[in-house]
Amino acid sequence: MTDLPLALLLGLVAGFFGAIPPGPLNVTIIRHASHARVRQALRVALGGAVVDTAICAFVAVGLGWILEEVATNRWVKGTLALFLLGYGLKIVLFDRRTEEEIEAAAPDTGTVNDPCKPSGSGASASLRDARDAGLGAAGLHFLVGILQGAVNPALLVNWTLFVSFAVGHGLLSTAVPSAGAFALGTGCGTFGWFATLVELTLRVRNHRFGVWIREATLVAGILLAGFGIYYTWQWFGELLRSAPH
Repeated sequence: MTDLPLALLLGLVAGFFGAIPPGPLNVTIIRHASHARVRQALRVALGGAVVDTAICAFVAVGLGWILEEVATNRWVKGTLALFLLGYGLKIVLFDRRTEEEIEAAAPDTGTVNDPCKPSGSGASASLRDARDAGLGAAGLHFLVGILQGAVNPALLVNWTLFVSFAVGHGLLSTAVPSAGAFALGTGCGTFGWFATLVELTLRVRNHRFGVWIREATLVAGILLAGFGIYYTWQWFGELLRSAPH
């Protein structure tokens, strides 16, 4: 049992730093946090952390091949890629207009009082209520986090390589308790980075750079759609290569 604290610590560090590289989840979380939608941002973050936890749990106990069968399935990959493309287009075509109306109706106080509580009254409050209803319930944001976390085909490969390195150097055991502690630490570390990203975004959202981020919904949508196009192109190329000649 002495290896459990080490496995937990290893997972915390690996999860935190592994979540830093830019990707769909970071873009979505920044977009929500820049509009002070903290709950939505954290729900997306939780979905992404659950994906990392599940992958690490399977890989650490030697069952990564099960996830590999799912992750390499061409139809699963295609569905996830098309979801990301569609989500980006939704932001560009629909969400951007709604957020522009909200920003126009909300008073610009230059401060952030309570990021979890809708500010303003009258038309501004009505627009915020309409926006929240349009974006869906809490489960939808959580699902978006899961899907955006799962869409990256390199995630399973990266965690497999890291776990293999850790096991090979005696830092991690493949026993279930140690693997479970590592997976839990990874999920907490991943969520910790996303929570830090939310806090950083909230701190700068009313400064010049933060205002640009808040108004960059179009850029966020284009970035997410770009990720979707990239993964869709990869998937389409695989279909062509596997087609009978």
